[in-house]
Amino acid sequence: MPTRVLHISDIHTGTAAESRLDEVLPPIVAELDPELVLFTGDLTHRGRRDQHERAAALLRSFERPLVVIPGNHDIPGWSVGRFTHTWREFDREWPEREPVYRSPGLIVVGLNSIRPYRHQSGAIGEEQLARVRHELATADEGALKVVAVHHHLLGAPWRSWKPPLSRRTQTLAAFVDAGAELVVAGHVHQSAVAERREFEVVTGG
Repeated sequence: MPTRVLHISDIHTGTAAESRLDEVLPPIVAELDPELVLFTGDLTHRGRRDQHERAAALLRSFERPLVVIPGNHDIPGWSVGRFTHTWREFDREWPEREPVYRSPGLIVVGLNSIRPYRHQSGAIGEEQLARVRHELATADEGALKVVAVHHHLLGAPWRSWKPPLSRRTQTLAAFVDAGAELVVAGHVHQSAVAERREFEVVTGG
């Protein structure tokens, strides 16, 4: 049976759409029967405690293994709290900001791309890339190798004004060199899939 992962992102608990999530998401989870539910940030709209609590309750109601990483809306808005207690509410619900999931057929490395001094654009640092290399190098043979971030590394076919991950070309290359076979992200509220192919230039003949 193939490995099956359900990727969800940007539910923005606290907005008008929240009331429908309890109806829409559980049947999808039940039908797909994923090994893992992977959530790539923006659980909340304003980063408030009540929003984090409701979002966490919804995800845990799926009764599946979870990998949850933060989004830029999961920390306080532009206030002193954004810098003095950046992660307080997220950390109340989730034990790690960069969780790793392992099974014989799957490894998922979650990365925190949020930077409090930026609102829309995020970044991945060298220590995080080193961690990706280490985790993927120790994956079981044949396991699908996945890296998850909040900020997108590519634009959808239609226009998005949101800036992608800082140094996205170098970061994507580092993920691939580390062995990543699938990179997932959220942030733009648009669906897009791209494939990266290797090639070589042959001269002469």
